[in-house]
Amino acid sequence: MKHELELNPPEYDPNLLIDSIISTFRLKNDAALAHLLGMNRAVVSRLRNRRTQLTPGVMICLHEATGLSIRELRALMDDKRPYCLLRKKPAHREMAGKCDELLTA
Repeated sequence: MKHELELNPPEYDPNLLIDSIISTFRLKNDAALAHLLGMNRAVVSRLRNRRTQLTPGVMICLHEATGLSIRELRALMDDKRPYCLLRKKPAHREMAGKCDELLTA
């Protein structure tokens, strides 16, 4: 029987991101990364073992701790998902103008 990850391939690999940050910052292990991020090492373990998703909050912590942009962090984990869902124009004309303002600000 095939594993669930083989049947439904992920759109990103958090291991690539974790390994890249550990290598770049010359950290010893996942526990050192957790310390750098100010979080429990169990969180990093759950991310690595895909028992939890990489949340926006964790991405912000990674951004603040490393100085890498969100776009760079996503590239490190080979994220194939669309970058911004706001780029789709809403049907209502008033909202379309507001989304354009947000995107250009």
